[in-house]
Amino acid sequence: MKDKNKEICQKIREIRKSLKLTQSQFAEICNLSEDSIGKIERCVTVPTLETLYKIARSIKKPVEAILPSANKEKFCSGLPEELTALVDYLRSRPADDVKLLHELAVKIFERRR
Repeated sequence: MKDKNKEICQKIREIRKSLKLTQSQFAEICNLSEDSIGKIERCVTVPTLETLYKIARSIKKPVEAILPSANKEKFCSGLPEELTALVDYLRSRPADDVKLLHELAVKIFERRR
């Protein structure tokens, strides 16, 4: 279970950094203290379910975006490591970023035909 807790803490840090926010800014958006965010990111404390939902709502993402995926291994089984890393990264990005990347990729690959 400790590994899953660590994954949650790391994911919260990744999300904050992907949003280019300081711990102080992220704490303010989530209505939490900067100290709490720091402790969560260092995995000194593990966020409660209530805190996870609070963070998810604040960043307009489903709580599943923060939780470790039980089906990740199944989903990513057989995929190249680079694609798995891309999927992980995209999960931390806002939906608009994912949509933009998809549109760009389609245009790039259509030009190669």
